[in-house]
Parts: sequence; C-alpha cells; structure tokens
Amino acid sequence: MARKSAPKDVQSEKLPAGLSRPEGQDRVVSLLHKLVGQPPQVLLLEGGCAEERLGLGLYWAALLNCPDHAPPCLTCSVCRLIQGRGFRDLHVFTGTEEAIKIGQVREVRTIMGQPPDHGAMRVIVIHEAQEMTPSAANSLLKAMEEPQPGNVFVLLAPLRSWLLPTLVSRSLVLTLSWSAGEGGSQEHLQAWEQRLIQFWRTGRGLFELTSKKGEVTRNLAHEVVTACQRRLLSAMQGENSGEMSVFLAQNLDAEGLSRVDRVLDKAHQALNLQTTPALVVDWLGVQVWSLVHGARG
Repeated sequence: MARKSAPKDVQSEKLPAGLSRPEGQDRVVSLLHKLVGQPPQVLLLEGGCAEERLGLGLYWAALLNCPDHAPPCLTCSVCRLIQGRGFRDLHVFTGTEEAIKIGQVREVRTIMGQPPDHGAMRVIVIHEAQEMTPSAANSLLKAMEEPQPGNVFVLLAPLRSWLLPTLVSRSLVLTLSWSAGEGGSQEHLQAWEQRLIQFWRTGRGLFELTSKKGEVTRNLAHEVVTACQRRLLSAMQGENSGEMSVFLAQNLDAEGLSRVDRVLDKAHQALNLQTTPALVVDWLGVQVWSLVHGARG
C-alpha cells in the first residue's frame, strides 16, 4: 500500500547493516558524501534493486541530519530513527503495493513551508516513484518549482526512463550498480523475450498470454520494455549479445533499429501515463512486428 511510514521508537534497536555502506555501491556512497555540502533539491537514485535504492535513500537522509562531525555515525538516535523511519523530518512514500496518489503529495506540500521539525534537512523519499499517478507526478513537479529551504526530495526508481522526463530533468541522477535480482527473475524476463521474438517471427503467441488477468503488471511491463532496450542497444552497437539482439540486427537496418528505439520510449511513456500494461506490451509487439515484416517486404 502506498503510505507514509508510521513513526516508531527504534532507539533501542540494533542498527541493521542496510544503513551502513551497501555492498557494491561504494562509488554512489562516495558521491553522496561529496554532495552533502550543497545537496541537490532532487536526487534520483536509479539502478540496483529496490532494497538497495531505499537503503541509500535512508543513508542520504542520515548523512544530511546526523549531528556527528563525520556523518553518518550510524549509532546515534537520529541515525536509528531514520533507519526505522521514525525521524520526524523523514517522509517516506512507497508505491510497492499500489499507486502513489495526489493526496499524498499534497500532504508533503503543506509542510514544506515550515522549517524542519528536528533535523537540519527535511528529506522526502518517493520509493518506487514510477508508481506515482500522473496527477501525483504533476503535483510533485509544482512542489519542485517552488523550492523551500530545508527540503530535499529523493526519487527512487529502477530506471530514469520509467519517470516523466520533466521529473528527471529537475533531478541529479546517480546510478547504482545493477543487481541481477531486480524485479522479476532473469529467467522470467528471458521467457518474455522469447515470447516477443516468437511473435515478431510468426505473429502468434503473445495475445493469448497478455489477455490473462493479472499476468502483466505495470512493473513487469516496465522491466520487459527495459530488457528490450538493452538488447536493442547491443544490436545497435554491433555486439549482438542475446537472441533478441541477433534477431533485431538481422532483420532491421539502422533506420529500423532507430524506429524500435522510439517505440520503446513511447511504451515507457504510456506506462507512466497509466495505460493498461497488457495493452502496452501488445502494442510494442505489434509495432516491432510491423517494422520487421515491413523491412522484409
């Protein structure tokens, strides 16, 4: 459920390792330390897995608010409250179970005119930001257009292309090292790649699957489109890593590959606008099939 986390007392809790220095993300952690003197109004963390993105979002909040001379100390009451999401100047909204709605963003905007309650900086974390409704995303844009001292935003998403371009343009983007475990399993994504390739060859086998209720979630559709973008990039660079890259390279010229790139961008945009995910996957399949068979004709 999309919600603001309820405050709780965690001062006596053992601090989980997640708030320390996430393994394999030293480059991003180092950049966060360099940014702390002049924090960007909007920080976008992409890549990695959802847990890593959230962990670094909390780490950033601790870095900005820990009273230690070399923050974050990871042991004081502020760091522990941030880890437990009970810090009064930390607001976490998450779209892991349902969309983040405009009412939640408006709630943030009402407090932004006030100074932070306790810390040096109020940190507003939008976890799985790609799950904001269009109205919520536009309301967030308005908040960003009216910057208030003492407030910073952190957007967490698998890829910047999953967000509205206007949100990305206002953000400083840091990319985490990619995790093979992000979202659905790699085997599941590979199965979808195979289905798309089969459809592009034969025109069959896609609609029967996408028509099943609940089979294509918004996150899955984003992941499928992103996987296609990676295969397309490989084909365009002549690397041809994977069956889809080989298929695209063998069946489309440079102009055709560029058209596929535009199709994939439009697919992400449609998902951002809350178009039914199954319809987006169907549309993607048909558009590329048309390009492939038009090229053959």
